[in-house]
Amino acid sequence: MSATRVDPVFLEFQLAVAGRYSIDRELGRGGMGIVYLAREVQLDRPVAIKLLPPDRATDAEVRERFVREARLAAKLSHPNIIPIFAVDEAEGFVFYVMAYVDGETLGERVRRAVRCRRRRRRGSCARWRGRSATRTARAWCTAT
Repeated sequence: MSATRVDPVFLEFQLAVAGRYSIDRELGRGGMGIVYLAREVQLDRPVAIKLLPPDRATDAEVRERFVREARLAAKLSHPNIIPIFAVDEAEGFVFYVMAYVDGETLGERVRRAVRCRRRRRRGSCARWRGRSATRTARAWCTAT
């Protein structure tokens, strides 16, 4: 039986926010953060938490840019922008909490569109057949 290796940042962050958030799993990571799926304990709702990696949080300029990004996003209200619920710090961890939207990633959507485009060229995309060749239909035909 093999043991699953758990990221130490995940464990330390879970301890730092215990009681407020219950971290479930990592959703993704990039240059400016690690995104976790979590549950906001008090409101019993799923949230996404973007954490500035601890090694980057020691740089004051990076830290300020991260917090500024969250504050600016929190001021925006648009159906295509994820709402920010909180910007916070706990035991040296800097993070912000946003609504969790379940669904496919942009990368998954693009890969699906490429597959559909290939099927369309071969004439095997059922969703494309019979449709007018509008620009939107051509770009985002995403049949599986």
